Amino acid sequence: MTNSKLLACLFFIFYLILFFMVIASKNMIAMYMMSIGMLLEALVNLIRVYHRK
Repeated sequence: MTNSKLLACLFFIFYLILFFMVIASKNMIAMYMMSIGMLLEALVNLIRVYHRK
């Protein structure tokens, strides 16, 4: 995903919170968080692809 340790840690914490939301049966919040997380990961990858050129 990324070479940045800070960004990797932030995504890990974000998805850990997401995991606890699922355990707590907060499924709608978990779905919103999942879509935001996937969108942010795609955005980071897109920026990295165009930044290298």
